[in-house]
Amino acid sequence: MQMKQKLALRSQAKGLSAVLQVGKNGITDGTIDLIDRELEQKRLIKIKLLSSALPEGASKSDRVRMAEDLASRTNSTLVEQVGHVIVLYK
Repeated sequence: MQMKQKLALRSQAKGLSAVLQVGKNGITDGTIDLIDRELEQKRLIKIKLLSSALPEGASKSDRVRMAEDLASRTNSTLVEQVGHVIVLYK
């Protein structure tokens, strides 16, 4: 994905609300199915990671790893990961 396209998608994502919150159960098969369906319908989605989804004392690299895992498992592109918010595009 080109940087220009990624910047445009990041800009579009600013106005989106999170379609899903990942909580204490973490990333389950049901979560992946739901994300796949949302991506098919909307193409660009925002996901919120609740603190309970991450191990205690999780660092930025843990959140980035989880975001990359979500993108990989849903065959989507990680557009942005800021704090506990992930933006995916398909």
